[in-house]
Amino acid sequence: MLRIRKATQLDAKACWDIRNAAINKGCAGFYSQDDLEIWTQGELTESFRRMVGAHFYVAEILNETIQESTVVGTIMLDESYAQVEALFVSPEAMGLGVGRSLLQFIETKAFNLGLAQLRLESTLNAVEFYRRCGFGGEGLEEDAVYCSPRGIALDCRVMYKNLGRLTARR
Repeated sequence: MLRIRKATQLDAKACWDIRNAAINKGCAGFYSQDDLEIWTQGELTESFRRMVGAHFYVAEILNETIQESTVVGTIMLDESYAQVEALFVSPEAMGLGVGRSLLQFIETKAFNLGLAQLRLESTLNAVEFYRRCGFGGEGLEEDAVYCSPRGIALDCRVMYKNLGRLTARR
């Protein structure tokens, strides 16, 4: 059973590990191995821990047999920019609908906050996933470069989704 909840600082290590594993698995072949290593190097920082506790949501799968849950995905909504950030799914849970569930959760949250449109910067490997989820389309996509604080520049695709059709979820 999948459950989405507000993250706490105690989830930061799981979020960090999922981020790095998802980047290494999903982005391989789309970006150089050197860039992936730079992108995922380093240790969990106190700043990241605070960001997780303040802004992240996590998806967890409950193992009903042992009554224990495992965090398998992360997402963040930057309300001031109406931007989706940090959508990562652990490689073991890729293809199970975790990413789509997290995205639908954030879209509903954004709609309920009165946001009319969401923006995201997609890695090249995730563009088709976001298109299937309703992002992009005519005039709602543009090529861009993500400049990482770690000094690498990665091609990406800026994508938008109008939220006017979410009234059924309200």
